Amino acid sequence: MKLRSTTLALTLICIAACSGTALHAGVTPTVLNVKDFGATGDGKTDDTAAILKAVEEGKAKRLPVCLPRGHYVITKPITLENQSLKSEEPGAWPADTAPMPVLFIKHDSGPAITAREGATIHGLMFDYEEQRDKKRPPTILLSGGGICISNLLIRYAWDGIMCDGKSNCGRLNIENVFIVSPGGTGVYVALTYDLPTLRNIEVWNNLNRPNVTAFRFGRNDGLRGSQLVAFQVHTGFELADDPNGGCWGTFVDCGTDASVHGWRAEGKTGHTVGITGGYWWNHYQSFMLNNPNLCMRIGNVEMQTNGGPVIDAKACHQLLVTGCRIGRSMENPTDPFINLQAVNSFTMNGCVTSTLSPVFSLGKDLKHAAINGNVFEKSRYARILIDERSKDADIVFSGNSGMEPLPSNDASGKAK
Repeated sequence: MKLRSTTLALTLICIAACSGTALHAGVTPTVLNVKDFGATGDGKTDDTAAILKAVEEGKAKRLPVCLPRGHYVITKPITLENQSLKSEEPGAWPADTAPMPVLFIKHDSGPAITAREGATIHGLMFDYEEQRDKKRPPTILLSGGGICISNLLIRYAWDGIMCDGKSNCGRLNIENVFIVSPGGTGVYVALTYDLPTLRNIEVWNNLNRPNVTAFRFGRNDGLRGSQLVAFQVHTGFELADDPNGGCWGTFVDCGTDASVHGWRAEGKTGHTVGITGGYWWNHYQSFMLNNPNLCMRIGNVEMQTNGGPVIDAKACHQLLVTGCRIGRSMENPTDPFINLQAVNSFTMNGCVTSTLSPVFSLGKDLKHAAINGNVFEKSRYARILIDERSKDADIVFSGNSGMEPLPSNDASGKAK
């Protein structure tokens, strides 16, 4: 009996919290319900004015705004600052069944929501008409610090969640987000001067829209990314060439599947990132690196491609690869697993490569490399497909299984 009473009490508290109606007369509500301002949630009526009115009053009274389950038609942009817009079901995971309030975005006049300082968005679905080539403003534009976004489903947007590139978006927190078939970029994070956190975000390109980038990063301080997954996109993760500076951060247990490129870094911005764990299964490069100021650490990951080098380092300052499994889904005699061109420093140890390709191409602008303690499985392909390293290159091979005798430079710079 006591358990039943407790459960009933909790249920009544949850209902009262979203309804804005006090259980007892004279008790001040702790949240505003958009239906108390005239919203219907019937999927036909324009609920924009009612929601905007609730948001305005919520800001004045410092109260969060709640949307009960329903389908709300939105025809104008909404701006949040130091307030919350949320569902009545805290913690609802955005599954395909969308067990949350749905906002139908029926305008292109601006972002669905502009999130300014201290904004919180939780437990909502943002839905657009399925228009493959329709470019639109982003669903959520980040324009301030201390923003918290959680438990969202975004479907058929052009761009999902985007920093505006002008505001300091420090202390940003984004988690439990599912973005379905964006046309441009799923998540773009930049100008975060204080420790942004991204966790458990999936970007799926079910419509096979071309040139989709799941995650894009500009200038960030201490970014912490984990469980970020891209499926069937053109580029999973991109380090942008940002005039404001590079991305400094770590990525743990992230991955790409059925995508063209896993990681892509071009330009000259000095990024420093660490990638630990996860899987990078791609049609072409898992890591496409063409940035002379890039420093990247890759550890304990599985990387596999159908064609093209698994690591294609045309230019890079420092590249460390440790404890990785490197392979292919099919034979490829013309592309090595690892292509090293204008690389200042390369270290590889404790890795295992499969049998289906040559292992290395060594370019004339490779300066320093230490390749030791790896296992190169028995293969009919040469360990080094192309060796153009100069006689001044400092390249050390040692203690590798399946790579004896050790290759070394003769007077012409070619391996003996």
